[in-house]
Amino acid sequence: MTKDLLADKKRDNIAAYVISMWHIEDLVRASGFNMDVLAERLIDPMNVDAEEAAEVRGWYAGIMTRMREQGLERSGHLTEVEEVLNELEFLHRSLVDVLNDEAYDRLYEAARPGITTLQQQAGEEAKGIVETCFTAVYGVMLLRAQGSAVSEATAQAEGAIRQVLERLSQHYRQMRKLPGVSMN
Repeated sequence: MTKDLLADKKRDNIAAYVISMWHIEDLVRASGFNMDVLAERLIDPMNVDAEEAAEVRGWYAGIMTRMREQGLERSGHLTEVEEVLNELEFLHRSLVDVLNDEAYDRLYEAARPGITTLQQQAGEEAKGIVETCFTAVYGVMLLRAQGSAVSEATAQAEGAIRQVLERLSQHYRQMRKLPGVSMN
C-alpha cells in the first residue's frame, strides 16, 4: 500500500491539508492527467531513491484515478476532501451556534466582512462559510504564486480568514482526539 504523502498534514493541520489537496488537484489537471508530466514537475525534483519515487508516483496515480472516477477532470474536489469540508462546516456551525467559543467568535467576526463579500461576489454559486474561507486563502496563494498584486484590503481579509481556518483546524485536531469521535 502506498503511503499517504499528506497524512501528517491531515492529522496536524487540516486546513493545510485541504489547501494542499486543492493544489494537487489543480496540478493534476494542469498536467493533463499525464503521469510523466507530473513526475517531471513534482517527483523528479524531490531527489529521492527509485523506491521512494515509485511510492510517490503511486500516490499521485491514485489521486489521478480517483479524480477521473469522480469526473473531476475540469473542476471540483475529491470526495475525501469534500467530506473534510463538510466536517469543518459542521464544526464551524457548532462553534458559533452551540459552543460559543469566544476566541473563535472574535476571529470569525473579524473575518466575516471578507467572507460576506466573497459570497456576494459568487452570487448563486456561493458555497458554505468554510469553503468560502478556503477559496479566499487558495485564491490569494495563487495570485502570489503568479506574481500578481494583492491589494492591502484583500491581504487583510485573507489574513483574518486564515486565522479562522487556523483556529478551526486546532478545534478539529482536538475533536479528533476525543474518545468515540470518528470523523474520517
